[in-house]
Amino acid sequence: MKSAFYGALLAVVCAIGGAQAQTAPAKPGNTEEMKPANWLFVQVADSVSVDDKTITLKGIAPQTVMFADRPERMTGDAPTANFVKFWTSGKDSFQQDPPNATLTVVVDGKSQVASVELTNPVLNGDTLTYTYKVLGQDKPVSGTNASLFIDWWYGPGPYWHGGGCWRGPWGHLHCRPGW
Repeated sequence: MKSAFYGALLAVVCAIGGAQAQTAPAKPGNTEEMKPANWLFVQVADSVSVDDKTITLKGIAPQTVMFADRPERMTGDAPTANFVKFWTSGKDSFQQDPPNATLTVVVDGKSQVASVELTNPVLNGDTLTYTYKVLGQDKPVSGTNASLFIDWWYGPGPYWHGGGCWRGPWGHLHCRPGW
């Protein structure tokens, strides 16, 4: 009788332990906790449509590339959906201080470049729309092979992974050393 009880108890403990192991993500090996940095972001898309108020990136990559300049020299990427959710996070968020960005597109085989300020990102599937304000003399134009270079944000940032940096479930930014 005791062995049946202990056998059942062991089965319950193993089941609970297995469920917890499935919900807690494993920490990647060879990581090191890093301080916040000035992050710059790059989003690429198959094409872009521009009107007087919005820039709409179509076929947006599922990952937003990010990097920090010297002295940190960290790289990584964030799911674009998390980048958009992170837009309003913190007292110094992009919502509070909209970023500058440079949009480059190809039109009739030639590169076109425009500087803008971005606000109000909305992601719908693989389409990302921003409201914008022109910062220079050149207005953004519709085209293909779009790249959007977004000015820096200081802090840890959205959940990122790959390429060297990731944000663990406990909230700390980690990067693989070795640059």
